[in-house]
Formats: sequence, structure tokens, C-alpha cells
Amino acid sequence: MKEEKEIDYNGLPYWIMEYCAKKQKSGKLTCALYTDDFQYSDWQKILPPEWIDDAIKNGDINMALEKYFNVMGDLEQLFSDLCYFHIDNSGTFPEQILYIRLKTGDVIEMHYLVGQGSEFYITLTDEINNLPFIIDWDDAIKLTKLTTFEQAEWYYEKMLSNANQRQKDFLLDNKEKIFFLLGLSVIRYGFVERINLNKLEESFIWEKVFPD
Repeated sequence: MKEEKEIDYNGLPYWIMEYCAKKQKSGKLTCALYTDDFQYSDWQKILPPEWIDDAIKNGDINMALEKYFNVMGDLEQLFSDLCYFHIDNSGTFPEQILYIRLKTGDVIEMHYLVGQGSEFYITLTDEINNLPFIIDWDDAIKLTKLTTFEQAEWYYEKMLSNANQRQKDFLLDNKEKIFFLLGLSVIRYGFVERINLNKLEESFIWEKVFPD
């Protein structure tokens, strides 16, 4: 049995997210860091200059491109492992978003869009007010190692810690019902889509599990 690769998320995967945020805030990067057909773009001007320099020193500039795809692949794996925290943004094509808060305080959006092909990309979030849920980076790494039930427990406790008194009362009074909703997440929608602090009472009605 082939052993799965242990990903060091605090290495290059985190570094490229900070790179994305920093360059976009400075205006030096005007696009998202994406994967679909990236090799046909002007990628030598998008990737970190040090990556390009190292690749040239090693005799093959395409090594920088390969490094980029490997790092983005690691981030896509993290995105996949946190599927129950995705937020649905589907329009013409299915699309899921995950919001991650970096150690700098910047919030990065991870997107997975399925159209003619599939596209994974990351970009800086401009507006963080009223987002359904943001995961801190260190928590994101921990969550990748938890079971679905453990992730649900963590999510409930995180909502509780972020809630105002009215929301906290509702979460405590309806804990059993809320875990029932979270348990339904394996069917279609994730935890955040089922219930979040912006949608508590409404979630019971929306799911048609409990009477209005």
C-alpha cells in the first residue's frame, strides 16, 4: 500500500498564500493565482522572481512552473480536506469557496470552479464583513487531521465562541438539533451551508427538518 505524502502546509503552501496577498495589496499582482491553463499565461512575470532565478540556475526555467503546480496542488488538497467548510457560490457552473485567515490577518479565498474543465485558484478577499465563516490558518491545518464528526464538534464550539449572547443561547438550547443538521452535511451541503451565525433560526426552516 502506497503511503500518502505528508504535506508541510506551513512551508511553501503557506508562503505562496502570503505572497498572493502581499502582491495583490501592492498592486503588483492583478490576477488570482490559478491553475487551469496557467502554463499558457505570462507566468514568468507572475511567479516569485526567486523561483525563476533558482530554476534558471538549475538549467531549466520550467522547474519554477512545476514547483508552482506542486504547491497549488498541496493547497487544493487542503481545500478538499476541508470540504464541509465550503460555501456554495454556484452560478452557471458549480463553484465552492473556502475562506482562510492568514497569520498576517489577511483573508484568502480558495475557489474551485467546475466548467469546461476544473479550476482551482486563490485570491485576496477585499470584504470580510458578514462572511459566513473564516478559518484561521493554524486551525485549518489541524482540521485536515480530524474525522468528519470531530470537525463538526470543532465547528459547533467555534460558532459558540464567536456568538453573541442571543446566538449562544440558541446554540446551547438547540445543540442536539444542530448536530442533527451537521450530520446531514455528508448528504449534500457542508456545515457552513447548513447553519452559521448569520443563519441560525432560519436554518431549521430552510432544511424543512423542523416546523416554522
